[in-house]
Amino acid sequence: MFDNEPLEKGQSYNVFRDEVDDSVLVKQYGLNPKLAYTPQINMAVVNAQHKMTYDTLIGQGKKPKQAMIIADNHRRAASQRVSAAIKARK
Repeated sequence: MFDNEPLEKGQSYNVFRDEVDDSVLVKQYGLNPKLAYTPQINMAVVNAQHKMTYDTLIGQGKKPKQAMIIADNHRRAASQRVSAAIKARK
């Protein structure tokens, strides 16, 4: 998890927004700072969003199985968008 230590700037690899630095995503999602400036940042964000979606749905009263199905569908779609964005950058 992020421990508020400054991150050394590098080349951002996230495909979510060109103007958002990887270090911002690390802080926003509480990711391991070692993921910043690596291609692995993308799936780490997708997985963090998956957990957030699941937790939100549970908080809204969805049953765990139903919440997981919805969260999994969102993760699958996000993974496909990440893959397409990475291919487009090459």
